[in-house]
Amino acid sequence: MDKRFGIFLGLACFGLTTANAGSTDIALTAKLGSLGLGIEGTFGLAEHFNARLGLNKLDYDRTETISDIQYDLDLELQSVSLLADWHPFGSAFRFTAGLMSNGNELTGSSTSDSLTIGDTTYQGIGLDAKLDFDSTAPYLGVGWGNALAAGKGWGFNVDLGIMFQGSGNVSLVPTGAGASLVDPADIALEEQRFEDDIKNYKYYPVFSFEASYRF
Repeated sequence: MDKRFGIFLGLACFGLTTANAGSTDIALTAKLGSLGLGIEGTFGLAEHFNARLGLNKLDYDRTETISDIQYDLDLELQSVSLLADWHPFGSAFRFTAGLMSNGNELTGSSTSDSLTIGDTTYQGIGLDAKLDFDSTAPYLGVGWGNALAAGKGWGFNVDLGIMFQGSGNVSLVPTGAGASLVDPADIALEEQRFEDDIKNYKYYPVFSFEASYRF
């Protein structure tokens, strides 16, 4: 976890500890979903209102063709979430809003005997790629389940929402013996094509299935 995540997590813990002073309502939750594997603490704030602090992480590799170039990619999912739930009328249904420290990142490379970058075909050239998003992302969603419901021990919950992480920022670096011969204008054009291909990911769909235990 980098320095940004440590600062965000420290401030979130301090805020939740202050808000939860004098209360014993707390639950721990294990999560599996589109943000990866996660662990989360739920704290009671007021009647019908809870706060949640969570950490999500998962790494996996895949091969993907983007703008007609095939990349070997490593997707690193890493986020810290600070969320507030409202359970109208004390029901299991909830509305959720909050912020996420978003460290989701995609890195990869492409190699080929003949690679078209921008509008030019190069021989013996590869590309290293990096894609990241806004470091702080608002979140809105709905869900089902209240980990702090009266008399509850184990519980099962579901979240469904959107993380607004902004348009992706793509950086491409040519590799190989002739890397210095690649026209910067071709790199800029290829970066724009890459960003156009992934533009819909500025609205990242979030869903998770969760098992919780109230102490």
